[in-house]
Amino acid sequence: MADHEYVHGSQDIHEQRATFALFWSLTKWGSVLCVILLVLLAVTRTNAANCKNGEEAARHINACGKLHAVEATEGEAPAEAPAH
Repeated sequence: MADHEYVHGSQDIHEQRATFALFWSLTKWGSVLCVILLVLLAVTRTNAANCKNGEEAARHINACGKLHAVEATEGEAPAEAPAH
């Protein structure tokens, strides 16, 4: 196609507009879905949400097997958990 045959702004761009509208819609709703999923995971994975103190929170975490139970006798400093 020669330069003199093309008139700027004369091309049909309905397909491009429809494609961009679809892309924008998927981006928008995908982002909203990710935020909702992130909030849902944060709320449901909080094991110690209703704990009154740190000891109770530690028991909840240990119940899931995430920490090794390290007990200290009275008057001693707590021992460190073994590294994996």
